Amino acid sequence: MNSLERVRRRLRGDAVDRAPNFDIYMTRAAHYVGRPLSEYYLDHRALVEANLAVCGDFDLDIVQTLSDPYREAADMGLDVEFPEDDL
Repeated sequence: MNSLERVRRRLRGDAVDRAPNFDIYMTRAAHYVGRPLSEYYLDHRALVEANLAVCGDFDLDIVQTLSDPYREAADMGLDVEFPEDDL
């Protein structure tokens, strides 16, 4: 059963081979590919690289596109400090 089938069946209440894996990995994903959190937050390429890596290697059933509300808040004008490798 692939991820799409698993999720659709689960949403319908049908039997699945295992519960869909929707874990959120943000910090772990960045570190998994050797990137500091500031790059993960500020560079979409780092976010994509990290999320695709954990999706494939940890059998996730979704590819995440989120990082943290900090990114969106900064884009809307909030003065946000992005430490090199911390929250």
